[in-house]
Amino acid sequence: MIRKSIKLIFLALALIVLTLGCSQQEALPEVLSKEQSIKEIILSKGDNYNFLKDELYIEYMNKLGQDLVVNKEASPPHYAIGNLDEDNIPELVVFKERDPNNKEDEGSLEVYKFIGDKYSLLDETTMNYDNTNYQIKIGKISESTNGILLSNSVGANSGITYGFVLEDNKLKSIFNESKISLISIYAKNEIKDIDNDGILEFSIFTVDPETEATSIEDSGKMILWYKWNGKDSGDLVKVEREGYSETITEEEVFNQGKSLINENFNEALGFIMENKDLLSKYENVELIKEYINKLGELSFDKSIEVDSLFVKYQEGENFDHLFRKYGLSMEKLNSLEYLNREKTLKDEGELKEDLIENISLGYKLATSEGVYYYLIDYQKFVDLLGDRITNEYKDYLKILALDSNEPYMLDGSLVISMEKLAERILQVESFKFVYPYSDLLPEVKDIYLRYANTYFFGDLHTPNYDEKTFVMREEALQEFQRALENYSYTNFADIIRGFMKDLEDNNNIIDDSVRNKLAEKLN
Repeated sequence: MIRKSIKLIFLALALIVLTLGCSQQEALPEVLSKEQSIKEIILSKGDNYNFLKDELYIEYMNKLGQDLVVNKEASPPHYAIGNLDEDNIPELVVFKERDPNNKEDEGSLEVYKFIGDKYSLLDETTMNYDNTNYQIKIGKISESTNGILLSNSVGANSGITYGFVLEDNKLKSIFNESKISLISIYAKNEIKDIDNDGILEFSIFTVDPETEATSIEDSGKMILWYKWNGKDSGDLVKVEREGYSETITEEEVFNQGKSLINENFNEALGFIMENKDLLSKYENVELIKEYINKLGELSFDKSIEVDSLFVKYQEGENFDHLFRKYGLSMEKLNSLEYLNREKTLKDEGELKEDLIENISLGYKLATSEGVYYYLIDYQKFVDLLGDRITNEYKDYLKILALDSNEPYMLDGSLVISMEKLAERILQVESFKFVYPYSDLLPEVKDIYLRYANTYFFGDLHTPNYDEKTFVMREEALQEFQRALENYSYTNFADIIRGFMKDLEDNNNIIDDSVRNKLAEKLN
């Protein structure tokens, strides 16, 4: 009996051990069972199967993604599943948070692709020591391209947005940070399809350039929504601004100002100045725009008139007769204080009256090839209305004033240094960067192209290349190199760098190919 009991006890123990062994076998690495399940699902489906709608596949992929991330508590999770290439099998994109104890670890973005019988690492890129990720999406970023958009936390409160596509199985960045601002002041930006066209947009949450507050907390905020432009920047598709209005509130005063511009022009500027504090900045801008447009319309006739008066009082002498007679200069003739002196142009009353009237209106006297004419004095409006117009319009006027204060070109020749011309290009570039929503951008871009083409190719009389061989002159190449060193982190530097590379590949010869490549970069 005792022997029988002992046998029963041994049998029971054997069964327990066997059961434990089997349960341990079944619990062998969960990842292996996931990968095997994923493999079986993928290999059992056809080429046109939509895996993203397969609940079981997504369940296993979520588990795989969760296994691969560093921060497993992150919400939303640090991974995304979606199609990045032309096959129908989705890729897995994983953000790996950096190890704060490892100075070499910058964090990374990894792409996993189903290769053979499992998901394997295809490519990765560093994440620049960003703190963490707060959104990551895979989807259509243009009609014909799928990509990755993600936003990471940087600094104390800010966020930065990235974009990538797969090109030849490598991650390729799709944004040039010198062309588009990708920093959000707070991590409140979003990535989603806002117009239901199936293409992802991304937003940047930033300070409104028109804010008067001195702290970020109190400043007016602005949300800029972009679509990828298919190159290395974004096309602005929507702007949301807090507390900024383009509504006419002082209709009576505003309409009176408009009427004066059209019916009693000589009184209009004085009226605008008298009422500038009553009107909003937007209302002042609208009036000044209309006023300046009127100056432009009238400038041709007024220029003919002033040139005729100079001819009249020269009495057959050289065009600079009055300059020699009175010791005049263009600076003096553009000074109301000087013109109003009793002895100034004492024998040329009509000319004196014409100059005083038109310079008071906002013109500036200029001369070229013996002809006198009026330019619009844009600096005058910056000085008169600087704090009562929007920063956008003020900065636009400052760009226009560059040339009215000191023309870059006279009689077809560049008359400022290449260094100064580069500084102007950067000022225009800055406007494009700060005010991507501006209605003034087409005009600003025209100025940019004129400056840039002169910078790279020279003027009509002294091109930057030999006119017989079309080989770029050494002094021009040296100037390009100097600009690269001084402005290395700008978009302009990227353009110079690309232009010099194209030149080098073409034996420093300017031809249509080099010109076309530059035109593409400038646009």
